[in-house]
Amino acid sequence: MSPKTPPVIPVIGGNGAGDPSREEALRAWEEAERARREAAAASPGAAPPVAAAPVTDPVAVPAQSTTAAASPSTPARVTAAGYLPMPEFNEPDSDDPEARLEFYARGILAVQYAARANHERAEQQRLIGLGLRLRAVKEEELHKSAGYDTFGDLTEARFEIKKHQANNIIRVLGVAQALEDITTQELKERPLRVLVPILDTHGPEAVRETWSEAARHGNVTDTALKDAANFLGFAPPKELPPPEKKEPAPKQAAPTSESLRAVQRIRMLAERDPGQARREAEELESAVRELLEELAGGLQQ
Repeated sequence: MSPKTPPVIPVIGGNGAGDPSREEALRAWEEAERARREAAAASPGAAPPVAAAPVTDPVAVPAQSTTAAASPSTPARVTAAGYLPMPEFNEPDSDDPEARLEFYARGILAVQYAARANHERAEQQRLIGLGLRLRAVKEEELHKSAGYDTFGDLTEARFEIKKHQANNIIRVLGVAQALEDITTQELKERPLRVLVPILDTHGPEAVRETWSEAARHGNVTDTALKDAANFLGFAPPKELPPPEKKEPAPKQAAPTSESLRAVQRIRMLAERDPGQARREAEELESAVRELLEELAGGLQQ
């Protein structure tokens, strides 16, 4: 069997002219190569793919053309709204090394930006996708048919998602769905809890307004969402703590007079020496009578 002749790779900008026809030729070649690889992989007798040599310069490898993104063989999510296509690889027109480096550097930054944006969008869609399915499993009580006692037992055993985490994802699902059309940012479950009562009371549009107001000031956090909700008037009214019940102050006993203290002393003495107590009581009685007579005489004068 004669060795296969490798296909000719069109060169773009080799002469610095930047011919558009050559760029179209490269795109066509990339599409043909992709189709050839897919056909070879689908063939029953296809030989296993040979490992490629290590690549020392990732920028020098042409990225897959964006025309392939619309192919039926590509997952539909790749072309869903909110995902950025990876920038195509092109060579600069200039032969100056500094200009070529600057051209490639901008391309590297663009690829990194698209990768970060697509990662955040994917995490956002992961939250929504999990919420839709977990909610369905819970509402249909499918844990019973699977032999689990509770919904949480099922999610932890089958998906390694604890019950409280699954319930929190379900709780913020409506908020995440309300926001997916206005932001591609990753939506984390914890900050979204602030928006749940706003969704229940004021609806999806209030959720979007609150998010947009919080995003105007930078990073969207639960504190920023609370402040935005307060500013827009969507925050639920704060519940005032119940008034503290003040216990009435204990009544202070009236001070004991000298005469009563004398009586109490005689009573205590009676427990030890009744005779002496009787004598002192008689003396006290006599003194009291004399005092009463003196007081009565003073009043009559």
